[in-house]
Amino acid sequence: MKVLRQIAYLGLMLAFAITARGQVVNTDSATQSITYDGIDVSSYQKDIDWSTTAKDKNIKFVYVKATEGATHTSRHYRVNIENARRHGVKVGSYHFLRTSSRIRDQFANFTRSVKKSEQDLIPLLDVETMRGWTSEQLCDSVKLFADLIEQYYGCRPLIYTSSSFFNKHLASRFSDYPLFIARYAKSEPRLTGGVKWILWQFSDCGRIKGIDADVDLCRFNKGCGMDDILMSKNRVSGSGGIPERKKKEPEKVEVPPPPAKQQAEPAPVPDPKKMTKQERKAYEEQKKRQEEEEKRLREEEKKRAKEEAKRQAELEKQKKEEAKRLEKLRKQQEKEAREKAEKARKDSLDQARKREKDARVSKAFQNTTNTSRRNQQSADNDDVFYPTRSRKK
Repeated sequence: MKVLRQIAYLGLMLAFAITARGQVVNTDSATQSITYDGIDVSSYQKDIDWSTTAKDKNIKFVYVKATEGATHTSRHYRVNIENARRHGVKVGSYHFLRTSSRIRDQFANFTRSVKKSEQDLIPLLDVETMRGWTSEQLCDSVKLFADLIEQYYGCRPLIYTSSSFFNKHLASRFSDYPLFIARYAKSEPRLTGGVKWILWQFSDCGRIKGIDADVDLCRFNKGCGMDDILMSKNRVSGSGGIPERKKKEPEKVEVPPPPAKQQAEPAPVPDPKKMTKQERKAYEEQKKRQEEEEKRLREEEKKRAKEEAKRQAELEKQKKEEAKRLEKLRKQQEKEAREKAEKARKDSLDQARKREKDARVSKAFQNTTNTSRRNQQSADNDDVFYPTRSRKK
């Protein structure tokens, strides 16, 4: 009985894990009729063969992960955004929101990588965590990030989150924003108050040609389409698909990181002459701790700067490798073109030589025929005259 209970428990946990993550959706299977309109990718998918993936007629667009927090940048972002656009796929970029750093620092990180001229779709803000924040602080932070995007890119962002997370924390403040909802189930997302979403991420286990790892699949809501997420159609100043604000909201103060990561305000320095021995000892210990904390912060700042430099170096390396690969491909194509042209030239020359040779053989044959005819005629003449001479002798 104990063994049976353990087996049943393991089966229940496995079923829960599959349900939570989503079932594998093989888009290449002839037995399945899958409807999807777009995908989103990050470094998890590693190197993508966009020349193959772009041939999937279902893929109308792709959102590519650009940044996370205040310092992290996806190392595959630049390669994905450039290659996807090169193969005709509409592209957009997204930022994963973190509670461990200031919103303005995260926004600066986003704008360093995401250029306006390279975007076909409105920016996407990925909101999945609120560690260390209350719901109100989370909403204030999301609102500040959304306002900064609106000011810089000229359009409201698409907000991505799960249906349960939205209903619990964001519904009261972001019902009039374009929404991208994740729900790995057969039934569509249902949001509080009947709020309409634009995109539904229905699976995180899609199998797409050209991508070696699982990929997220999404589809448009009924009545929605590309015009709802195209940047050119969703400028705030125009009418393009984003609802106007009902009222002017007061300016929000940025929410700082959780208190555990904040520095305490230093206490006023007392006069050492008025301190007792114990107070002086406590003061020295506090001063030592402050110095150690400052040293730690400086080291962390150096570490972040080093990581940023390393990231930039990796990015430059990727650009050089991509340029080198393209140059190699160009040279290979030129070499093949030269070889093809040379082969065609040799074939043409061989054919000309063959025709010339055939002409010489034909002419020689004609000359031989004419000579034979002349010889035959001469012999005939000899038969006529020589016998007469013989008879006279």
